[in-house]
Amino acid sequence: MKNTIIVVGLGPGNLEHMTLETYRIIKEAKKVFVRTLKHPAVEGLLEEGVVLESFDWVYDAEESFDEVYRKIAHILQEEAKKHGDLVYAVPGHPYFAEKSVEILYEVLDNKQCVVDVKSFPSMSFLDSMVHSLRIDPIHGLCMVDALTIKSGSLPFHMGIVVTQVYDRFVASEVKLHLMDVLGREDKEVYLVHGAGLPGEVVEKIPLHDLDRSDQISYLTSLYLPPEPRVHSRSLEGLMAVMETLRGDDGCPWDQKQTFASLRKYVVEEAYEVVNAIEGEDWDGLCEELGDLLLQVVFLSQIGKEEHLFDMADVTEAIVTKLINRHPHVFAQEDKDAFNMEVWERLKREEKGYDRIHVQMLDIPRNFPAYLRAEKAQKKASVVGFDWKDPKDALEKVAEELEELGDSMETGDSDHVFEEAGDLIFSMVNVIRLLHLDFREVLEKATDKFMDRFRIMEEDIIASGRQVEDLDLMALEERWQQAKRKLQ
Repeated sequence: MKNTIIVVGLGPGNLEHMTLETYRIIKEAKKVFVRTLKHPAVEGLLEEGVVLESFDWVYDAEESFDEVYRKIAHILQEEAKKHGDLVYAVPGHPYFAEKSVEILYEVLDNKQCVVDVKSFPSMSFLDSMVHSLRIDPIHGLCMVDALTIKSGSLPFHMGIVVTQVYDRFVASEVKLHLMDVLGREDKEVYLVHGAGLPGEVVEKIPLHDLDRSDQISYLTSLYLPPEPRVHSRSLEGLMAVMETLRGDDGCPWDQKQTFASLRKYVVEEAYEVVNAIEGEDWDGLCEELGDLLLQVVFLSQIGKEEHLFDMADVTEAIVTKLINRHPHVFAQEDKDAFNMEVWERLKREEKGYDRIHVQMLDIPRNFPAYLRAEKAQKKASVVGFDWKDPKDALEKVAEELEELGDSMETGDSDHVFEEAGDLIFSMVNVIRLLHLDFREVLEKATDKFMDRFRIMEEDIIASGRQVEDLDLMALEERWQQAKRKLQ
């Protein structure tokens, strides 16, 4: 029979909060370890003469809390091997914000392990917290660790309990993070000190005063009351606004929109984003990204109403795609071996493609024509059907240019149409192989043309004439003059 580590919770406060079962287990045990002596119930046990061994010394010996808890787990394992059954007592409940118990189970979760582990329930600090604050968790309650609060998003539409606010430095870090996420500093919050103890203190303070309390100690937790459902700094708030706009008492214009009617707005907002980036208008970019996000939320709301998909499905799809397409990051594969060929292969496997031409057919036809051409060329390139040198591709441009000239001589409009397309396609290829962006190159050329035309027009008007008054030869001369002015 395996020796056993018996895990018990000390409850949130004095011995009165400890269950009779836990009290009996501790009193009858031959060997009792406690994670820390800094607990009111521990003080009571010591006064009764119970011999306790503390792990407080491990906190000074290790670099991080994770290392501390792993050290504790290994010590408990070795002690159980040597001395038989023992008790490990932790503050509160073994499974409420108690990382050391989580790691203990992780370490002992091994078929070859000769030590077993068993736990007993107890009253948690959360029981005292909800009693002190007079709140019912049925309405939604989230628990987060102050030390990891920055690692994920917070559901501000429900109450939030922040544990381990044990000193002013931690309180300051939590305060700064919450003010940044909420976008304001005057939100009323509650600091609960010694929940359930005779000297319990509940402070109602503005968020900006969080780290100024003189009461903060290892028995301090923070409570944030829920924000209104329409919280302006959360995605959930935006989704709630859209649901209201589409609801029975919403906006008639929003109510009548469909997938099809929103297509043009998606494209327009994407172009607005690009325009803000190119203009280095960062305030404008922030606004335009919001407009683009609105289209995503709008379409997702319609999908939800028609029982097709919702925002959670949209999020899940992109998260899954990103993880699957980055095995060198999420699956510990060789980063140096990852390249575009691997990327394209993963995309083909993901979508079930078995032919390159099938993959090409999946390129949206409503892409800008140059972009669709570029993507088709890239997919052919993956299997080696591509020029190695842009100069070789440039010869193809000359060939297509000559063929276009020949077709113009024949006067066959269909042939001209076809050869004009071949010429542009070959030009896209050259620009791609030069690692240039076709749109940027063409926009730059267009800007240059417009600048030269502006100077030419201004010069002609300054001479007392209009552009249409000059013949082509005179305009060409003026054009060359404008070019020289811009050089």
